[in-house]
Amino acid sequence: MKKTMHLITLISLLAVSAFSSEWKLGVQAYTFRKFTFCETLDQLSAMGVKYIEAYPGQKIGGGIEGTTQYTMDAATRNALKARLKEAGITMISYGVVGGKNEADWQNLFDFAKAMRIQTIISEPDPKDYDLLDKLVAEYGIPVAIHNHAKPKNRYWNPQTVLDAVQAHPGLFAAPDNGHWARSGIKSVDGYKLLEGHLKSIHLKDMRVFDLVDGNDCVPYGTGVCELPSAIAELKRQQYAGPFIIEYEAEADNPAPSVKKCVDWFAANSN
Repeated sequence: MKKTMHLITLISLLAVSAFSSEWKLGVQAYTFRKFTFCETLDQLSAMGVKYIEAYPGQKIGGGIEGTTQYTMDAATRNALKARLKEAGITMISYGVVGGKNEADWQNLFDFAKAMRIQTIISEPDPKDYDLLDKLVAEYGIPVAIHNHAKPKNRYWNPQTVLDAVQAHPGLFAAPDNGHWARSGIKSVDGYKLLEGHLKSIHLKDMRVFDLVDGNDCVPYGTGVCELPSAIAELKRQQYAGPFIIEYEAEADNPAPSVKKCVDWFAANSN
């Protein structure tokens, strides 16, 4: 009973807090996948972006050897933290990522703790759900389930995510509304279904609706994702997590379009 109460207490601390009008806006580093992590920080800093979601495997650069893989040694972690501090940017989340086994998941959580990452973004195998409940309770770092598009992705349908998070207190939702659009799911409908479970959001606008392949991101407010309605719904829910721009198009030079997204969000999120 004591252990159960301890778990409930820890999980309650991870619950989404009351709405703040000062939503956090970050960028998924995959947007700048043709650049190093340090080059990405420089470009985000120039835009005034204060948060980044890192992903495994990006070259770090800036005189630091290796990549952003969570298995990096302590010296590399410290060098990375110093570079983040210098840029004035917080690594708020990390993903999409998952462990191969229990020891690997433990390494991932150790990395997240060392880097003060707030949320691990993952598409976990259901066999790992119970393990993740245990690790989330131990580390105090939630795991939020991301989705890619149908038909091959396990989590393309938000109902599948809802079923998982309702049954496991360590799991939350980190939906990608761009992949929802590719799968024929409207942003507002997905957010309504997952109300109370949203921990982090990949926010996109898309060229067309219900087309899996060849459907590019476009700057916010110029696509089919009905972002004003989506923002209004999240305000109604008092969502308090971060919004993460993951701009998949124009990989050679994404900064101009990312800046348009940043500006749109600043003008439309209050």
